[in-house]
Amino acid sequence: MMNKPEFPKPRIIRESFLPEPMTEFQPTPQTPEQVDEGLRNAFRQAMKDGVMDATPYLNQMTFNTDIEKTEAEIKVLQKKLELLKEIETHKSQPRMYFELGGKFEIFSYNGENYYRLEYPSAIIWYKKKKPNDGMMLVRITDGETHRLLEGVWFNDVKKGKYD
Repeated sequence: MMNKPEFPKPRIIRESFLPEPMTEFQPTPQTPEQVDEGLRNAFRQAMKDGVMDATPYLNQMTFNTDIEKTEAEIKVLQKKLELLKEIETHKSQPRMYFELGGKFEIFSYNGENYYRLEYPSAIIWYKKKKPNDGMMLVRITDGETHRLLEGVWFNDVKKGKYD
């Protein structure tokens, strides 16, 4: 028959040998910055003691705090906002567009100044008038005056030659 293994008999421990019960330990509340600084100091001490090479950890820990990151993001957003305001300012300003081109000439006839504007589709004459408050151009709408001015212009200025 096989012998049964013998187990040691349990010892009775007296209460006087038992460790004292743990008290209610409450750590001092710390801000995230204090926790960060404490961890950094612990890594530095471990590195000095030769316990570990903390280089990879320290490289990871060289980030800006959340406040610095947020401030940097705000600066970027402010620059973008300024650019958008500048673009919007330029959009709201009135634009000038070229619509029609032509040729203009200024003539003196019978003591009066006339302006001849030649467009691809029409020729328009204006008479210069000088009221008390400045200068004014008045369009020649009378057909007979228009024909007279065109005839004089063609004979005197163009010398009767077509382009």
